[in-house]
Amino acid sequence: MNPDRLLPAIALAGFTGHLLAQGEVLVPLDARPVPEALDSQRKSDGLNTHFIYQNAPQTVLPIIDDFSVNRTRRRWAQPGDAGVSLTETSYRLEVAGVSTPDMVFSDDTTFLYTTDTALDTTVRSALPSVSLTVRDVTAYPVTGQTVTAWPAYSVFDTVQSPSPDTLDLLSPEYIQDSLLVYTVAADAATYTNADGSVVPLVLWEDDDVYINGNYPIEPPSIGVATFDGLSRTGYPYNYPQYSSYGIADRLTSVPIDLAGYDPSDSLYLSFFFQPQGLSGDGNVQPQDSLVLEFYAPDEQFWYRVWSTPYRPLQPFEQVLVPIKLTKFLKSDFQFRFLNYATLSGSFDHWHLDYVRLGAQRTFDDTRLIDVAYMYPETSLLETYASVTFSKFAQAPQSYMAQSIQAQQRNLDSQDRFITYGMLAREENAGPLSAFTNGLNPSNNAGQIFSSNHPVAGAPNNFTYDPALSTDAAFWRVKLWTNATPDINRYNDTVTFVQEISNYMAYDDGSAEMGYGLNASGARLAYRFDLVGGDSLRAVRMYFNPQANPPPQQNPLNGSFLITVWSSLTPPTVLHQNFTFSTPEYRLDGIDRFVEYPLDSTIWVENTFYIGWTQTNAVPMNIGFDRNRNNRNKIFYSTSGSFANTSFEGSLMMRPVFVAGYDPFAGLEEHSPRAVTIYPNPAREAFTVECPSADGTAELRVFDAMGRSVLQEPYRAGGALSATALTPGIYIVRVEGGDGALIAQERLLIQR
Repeated sequence: MNPDRLLPAIALAGFTGHLLAQGEVLVPLDARPVPEALDSQRKSDGLNTHFIYQNAPQTVLPIIDDFSVNRTRRRWAQPGDAGVSLTETSYRLEVAGVSTPDMVFSDDTTFLYTTDTALDTTVRSALPSVSLTVRDVTAYPVTGQTVTAWPAYSVFDTVQSPSPDTLDLLSPEYIQDSLLVYTVAADAATYTNADGSVVPLVLWEDDDVYINGNYPIEPPSIGVATFDGLSRTGYPYNYPQYSSYGIADRLTSVPIDLAGYDPSDSLYLSFFFQPQGLSGDGNVQPQDSLVLEFYAPDEQFWYRVWSTPYRPLQPFEQVLVPIKLTKFLKSDFQFRFLNYATLSGSFDHWHLDYVRLGAQRTFDDTRLIDVAYMYPETSLLETYASVTFSKFAQAPQSYMAQSIQAQQRNLDSQDRFITYGMLAREENAGPLSAFTNGLNPSNNAGQIFSSNHPVAGAPNNFTYDPALSTDAAFWRVKLWTNATPDINRYNDTVTFVQEISNYMAYDDGSAEMGYGLNASGARLAYRFDLVGGDSLRAVRMYFNPQANPPPQQNPLNGSFLITVWSSLTPPTVLHQNFTFSTPEYRLDGIDRFVEYPLDSTIWVENTFYIGWTQTNAVPMNIGFDRNRNNRNKIFYSTSGSFANTSFEGSLMMRPVFVAGYDPFAGLEEHSPRAVTIYPNPAREAFTVECPSADGTAELRVFDAMGRSVLQEPYRAGGALSATALTPGIYIVRVEGGDGALIAQERLLIQR
């Protein structure tokens, strides 16, 4: 069987804020970096640009979006992209209707100085002023004002000299600048309704929300729109002010043509919502809320028509809101959702699902003639999400799950005859394997049920065929369900790619929270089991930026030693890195793993544990997947023996083995160390070299338990006595004058 998904009954009991157990910390995420945000900054070249996105209106009712596909407008266009054209250039400075690139002016009077050396006199006269239009080109639409300005130079003319000298001002107040305005053509992609009508794919003109299937608990169908305190870039709206509060995400529809309707047509907008979900933020603050607004085009005004305060975790609730007023029944009507939230992290979650707008509805029209999958799936393997190709090829059937359970939901109030099955194909164009796995013919009205998909068990007896691949395999798997009629076919399938290459994994590749230990010397161990042995060369981990309220320590200052055990009872260390590691928080995308190589490749076999030994008490916030429960594989120790974690989920930590092919190759490497210690091991003295340290830096040495045993000002190239240090392992830290970590390295004292 595949690992247990966190049980909804347990999840609905809720968590509150930052979760604390003995030595353990579980916290909401601080960021979900969007890769396009970083790329956009790299491409901008310092120019002022603005992009106007055109969107095709929605002209056909009913409108349905259950977020099983992403229908938001991705607003990351750049000059040179297809469909992007320069349509307007606004200049900052203009005189008499003319703008030139070299315009520069002063906001104070400049002068002509005329000197007659024969008479030893100097006469000053003001240079001619101009009426200057100055615009703000940092925002669109541009605004401007007219001011009096003067040339950005002074002229010094000596009567006896053949030509005057011009002296430019060093810092003129007005310098020419521009705003380039681009128009982005409407997205041509389409969406097919249940009746076969084809409409524009884009339904939402913005992309503030996070479309995902990992945060909600028992959603109506797979995929929701999540509102929180993170902006469209994936970073907090206001990180420096931890308690900042206000409007956060918006989800705004494109124009919808309601001009042909009147109040008697009984238009209703309905949707489902859920607070909190799996974010881990259970601080119920009364000012947090979810809001719905309607746009009156003639008035150009948004009216608030519904809202709800934040509340403890609860099942999804359906809401119906009528559209009765004629001021909304226009050709360019819009509606939007927004949330009020803490703006410094992944807080105050709302999950929105199954938005429907249609005519001839009633206040109790809650019926949905739809059968849908509820969650993403990630693996057809037993226990693991991925295993190594070399081991899999030795005994494929032993790694395959006998069956997997995929949750489905009949949203209809009547029983449906439901069939379901599976398709699988190796991505190198291997043969298609297709199975009808089961049916649910009755007693399913309004019910959630687990659909059993046989894999390696009878009658399918299916395994991934390693003969179709070399060194690594990628299988595309699709689970399908069918019930007729059905108003939404997009939620009838779940698709994923099964990777079998050079690593093992329990997690599904998505972090919902961050896990850490808050004790110096703490140990974290993750159990893996092999048939036989293999060569372990690295550990991959995903560390996500931490939402750390003051005065919690900065996770960037965390440090650890990669450690591998063959046993935890008693603890038996197979390997511990000599070089230290610090958590690297990737800014180029969510759930981006970083590879931490072992100092040397080691042989592991049967049961082994990967993890770390911390050298300080800073929780480092490794990604924690709350959708696959492998609690019984996670162990920690803050003092004494190891114990299982208190939290249900999976660490985003993966062992990496020697292999002929590495899909991870070519990705950004872990950053190199910035400090050198020699000799190392040391006996009587050692020297520390840290090029990035300045004259205010301090050097501190800590023993294996995190106790400070030596502290003095950093001196480049200066020898330090080790005679007071007993043999063993130490951490040498170079810190700035403000106490921030500059670099650190491991030191071994031997005698």
